[in-house]
Amino acid sequence: MALERKLVLDDNDVYCPIRATLALLGQKWVPHIIHELMGGKRRFNELAHNIGGCNSRTLRDRLKNLESLDIVSRNIVATMPPWVEYDLTAKGRDLGVALASLERWGQAYMDEPCV
Repeated sequence: MALERKLVLDDNDVYCPIRATLALLGQKWVPHIIHELMGGKRRFNELAHNIGGCNSRTLRDRLKNLESLDIVSRNIVATMPPWVEYDLTAKGRDLGVALASLERWGQAYMDEPCV
C-alpha cells in the first residue's frame, strides 16, 4: 500500500516530496513507530506496549505500509516459538534523523503545556 496519489501531487499534478513526506508522517502512529524503532529492533508486542494506545490492527497496517515503502524491515526469527522483529532500514533511519531535528525544534520553541 503506497500513499494516496492525491496527497502527494501539487495543484499541477506534479509529484511533491514535501507533500509525500507530510502525508506519510500525518498517518496516526507512524511518527511514534519510527521514534520507537530508532532505539533498535522491536517485537510486535514490544512496539504495541511502548507506543501505547494503538490497537493491534492499526499497528499491523502501519507496519505493513512502512515495510512496503522500505522504511521498516520485518525479520522472522527462526527459533521455537518463532517471532517477528521490526527494524528500520537505512531509509527509515534517515527519516528518524529528520524527526530528531523536529524534536530539537520542539524542545527549543514549544512551551510545555500547563496542566
